[in-house]
Amino acid sequence: MKNLMAIAAATLLLISCNETDSKTEVVTSKDITKLEKQLNLKPAQPDSVQYKLTINNNSFGTVPGPSDYYLEGVLYYNESIFKRIKEEYNNVDYNTPGFKKEAFNFKWLPENIKNELNSSPENYSGHPDLFFNRNRITRLWLLKNKVLILSYTN
Repeated sequence: MKNLMAIAAATLLLISCNETDSKTEVVTSKDITKLEKQLNLKPAQPDSVQYKLTINNNSFGTVPGPSDYYLEGVLYYNESIFKRIKEEYNNVDYNTPGFKKEAFNFKWLPENIKNELNSSPENYSGHPDLFFNRNRITRLWLLKNKVLILSYTN
């Protein structure tokens, strides 16, 4: 009887060890409506977007927890709204964030945007986020009428 209980306990342990505790979903899209669930776009509504969102769903398994999000995106603006965004960021006093442009060189970026990113001024190190984030770490890199955005949870 003890052997049977030991085998049953060992089997349950092996089964529980093989249970996945998270599920990863990757979404690439140009849908602004879906992106608004991840970012606060109201202060500066883009004309169009392109993004890749990785979601690690940790809401099930042996120890459920909050899901983790990792977002890479490009927000495209018309000239007048982008000018307002730049003025807003230039009027705020903050320490230079020291972001590296390599962090914004997303694999899926169109070649023309990669070229524009790579030709960014050497003394530019990005901007901290003022209004896009939804309780996430959010970093920005301003290009011409475009904002590269990197936003993630811990």
